[in-house]
Amino acid sequence: MTKKLAIAGILSGACLAVQAAPVTYLAADDNVSTLAQMVNSTAAAASFLSVAGALNTVDFESPLPANLTITGGTTNTGTPGCGAVCGFNTTAGGAFFRTVSGGSVTFSFVNAVDAFGFFVNGLQTNLVPQQTINYVDGSSVTQTINMPSAINGGGAFIGFIDYGQLISSVTFNATNDILGFDDLRFGRSANNPGDPNNVPEPGSLALLGVALAGLASTRRRNNQR
Repeated sequence: MTKKLAIAGILSGACLAVQAAPVTYLAADDNVSTLAQMVNSTAAAASFLSVAGALNTVDFESPLPANLTITGGTTNTGTPGCGAVCGFNTTAGGAFFRTVSGGSVTFSFVNAVDAFGFFVNGLQTNLVPQQTINYVDGSSVTQTINMPSAINGGGAFIGFIDYGQLISSVTFNATNDILGFDDLRFGRSANNPGDPNNVPEPGSLALLGVALAGLASTRRRNNQR
């Protein structure tokens, strides 16, 4: 019984190793007032989408889809008299975005996701405490992603993929800053290692090989007795 439990532990460890920390796509730009100036951010967004595949998009120019609710902040065209330092729209031809004045904003999904990303601007990370993104990945483990630094009304793209996990909500802690969020992307990533149609990554294959080798070795010892 002990040996069987040990083998199960090896196999379980190999499976858990596949579900590592989320893969993040983070980049920021200082002192921006348009999406065109967010060169680093848009590059990170392109990298994120090239891996995640087709996702749901929310640009706040129309009502939210039925499978998403947002708690915190308001949808508008900006904070009067504040300018780009309080956030701005990033949708081509659009005007609306989500404004959050301190506190936090939570994105909740009816159907669990494993990929999530968005543009945020109005950042002054040199003047406010560290801002973070928190979520539970389905295993009751809270994941925390730290914001990239951006100053003087900076902008950033924040995206992550936690392959195969069941994420029902994501919370962004804005602390004391006034920020704008736009062009949210969320859904199930196309390149999911948990999908039987996908080929496991080399590291996962190596771990599985170690587990199987341990199983074979134990069986040989049992047969020699």
